[in-house]
Amino acid sequence: MSSDRSAVGIDLGGSKLRGGLLSGEGELLGRLEVQTEAWKGASGVLANLKRVISRLLDSTDPARVAGIGIAAAGQIHPVTQAVVFAPNLQWDDVPLRDEIESAFGLPTYVENDVRAAAWGEYRFGVGRGTKSLIAVFVGTGVGSGAVMDGLLLKGASNAAGELGHTQIVPDGIPCVCGQRGCVEAYASGQGFMRRVETALVDGTATSLKDDTGGDARRATAALVARAAAAGDEFARRIWDDAERYLGSAIANYVTLLNPELLVLGGGIMTAVPALIGAIERQVRAHATLMSRDLRIARASLGDSSAIFGAADRVWGRA
Repeated sequence: MSSDRSAVGIDLGGSKLRGGLLSGEGELLGRLEVQTEAWKGASGVLANLKRVISRLLDSTDPARVAGIGIAAAGQIHPVTQAVVFAPNLQWDDVPLRDEIESAFGLPTYVENDVRAAAWGEYRFGVGRGTKSLIAVFVGTGVGSGAVMDGLLLKGASNAAGELGHTQIVPDGIPCVCGQRGCVEAYASGQGFMRRVETALVDGTATSLKDDTGGDARRATAALVARAAAAGDEFARRIWDDAERYLGSAIANYVTLLNPELLVLGGGIMTAVPALIGAIERQVRAHATLMSRDLRIARASLGDSSAIFGAADRVWGRA
């Protein structure tokens, strides 16, 4: 498909819904951000999504728009591009591509949000010019994607690179995916919230009770990190778990794929930059010696990485 036309790129995450209009040269012509409001269910989220897309299309000549690319949290069916399972959206088998194509009459393409973000950094961000990278984004959940020899790894069921749902602790704490001991259960916004919620119910002594007003939904990563630094024993324990398990998982990922570049991003990395240093130390210490030339960098497109990657899907380059 010709890239002389613009494309709509959408990042549909568990907390935020971000959209952008991109030129074929990768220039961000306009951007919107709203709350996803996952608690409204699929119908409510789809209504929010359609409003964002409508506003982006209203800002340009619709005849100049080649299509819509959506980076959605969860597992995406390789053929129908339905959202098969998205725990942070609480979605099962939502026909996302068909719903949006029907609403707007434009070719629509759906990709996993973090794999789209990895591709966005590869094509337009810090990975430009490299041949291989892995990208790990830590926010509401933990997601990752890999580009090897210029190809986005997708896997047999379009689920390659699910670092967040690799099990790092045998018989560990429950994860929203239904398994136990996943990286995401220990090192994500959702994971921190669930651990603080359990502590508050159990009566565990922690300053986070006062910091959150007894509401675990207010337990952000930054709040946990500050409490840990101030000497709160419980906060220190869960923060140490996050650093150790996330760092170990990424080091193994690097060893398995031997990329040229490791990209780190996401809301928690931005809110607590010290986490990047902790991960880099672990990767340097534990990844194979064959990865000693690995370059580690922060995502340069910020929270627009998936918007760029999704839009590029419209032009058939991902």
